[in-house]
Amino acid sequence: MISVSPAVWRSAAPGRRRAVVIAAEPYAGMLRIEPTGRHAGRRVLAARQGTSLAALLAEAGPDADVLVLSSDEALLTAGPRDLGPGTAVATARLDAGADHAEGIRRLLRALAQSRPAEQRLLDALDAAGRLTLTEALTGARAELRGPGGERLFTPGAVRPVPALWPALDTAASLGVPDGRVTVKGAPVVVGADPAARAALRRRLAPLTSYPLVLAVREGRAAPVRAVKGGSDLAAAALAELFADRPGLCAVTGAAYGADTAAAGADPALHLLFGGPGHRLRFALPCATTTVRSVAGGPVLAGPAPRPARGRHWPGPVVPRVRPKRPAYPRTH
Repeated sequence: MISVSPAVWRSAAPGRRRAVVIAAEPYAGMLRIEPTGRHAGRRVLAARQGTSLAALLAEAGPDADVLVLSSDEALLTAGPRDLGPGTAVATARLDAGADHAEGIRRLLRALAQSRPAEQRLLDALDAAGRLTLTEALTGARAELRGPGGERLFTPGAVRPVPALWPALDTAASLGVPDGRVTVKGAPVVVGADPAARAALRRRLAPLTSYPLVLAVREGRAAPVRAVKGGSDLAAAALAELFADRPGLCAVTGAAYGADTAAAGADPALHLLFGGPGHRLRFALPCATTTVRSVAGGPVLAGPAPRPARGRHWPGPVVPRVRPKRPAYPRTH
């Protein structure tokens, strides 16, 4: 059995009557909802082929906290009239054709890991309206201002989870930073076709081992500093991509979460590039960045990166744009 706690999908305010999980057969029979004291009833609904989310929500009843685990697009969206004002729905996209049992376990682990840290970030933003991002090795520093408005999972709306993926799909985020931000970690790429995604992941792969500083001004990013022989390759790839597709240099926001499609990926703050109008969208982790509150205390601590042996930090550089460009898809 796979145990699911309603707390991991950001259940709404206390008072919901039922906690409901919707999953395709046969995986629905493997799920068990843990009691939390917030819900009087708990129920797992099996989604048969061709069943709409609206029909399943009607079966779940009003004032329910609902988590949908599916790779079927028809089960991941619903209109406001299908929801009702008291129904809160979180949808978790599973990889089509993959082992859904393992995918569900991985996604629930990622949600459980990221929820406390994400809540600290939200609380700190709500308290002061801004956070400070610093990175020890590069000396990069930026300020993150909250966007204001509703960011939390609330009744009357369908919200994808975990946080990283809906931000790429809907541009909802913690806010847009201003200053210099260090990115390090495995990039997350969505949209476009598989060949284009694989090409961008491959060219940005040096960021897994080497940090890169991006200058973010007025919502637009440019690579300005790289480790020789390391992230300079990723810097050149980004420079080419931004030159080819100027709209993609816009930082659409920042979000906290993990790439649930990658085994062992740790939650981290990510910079987001591209939005619903772009066929190619990606997120760059800030795994070594420390996030501090206005009062100076760390809200999210990132470990100091270890530079490669024999490498050193040069001064600010402009990456050389190579004449040969990959065939990135056209964006809007």
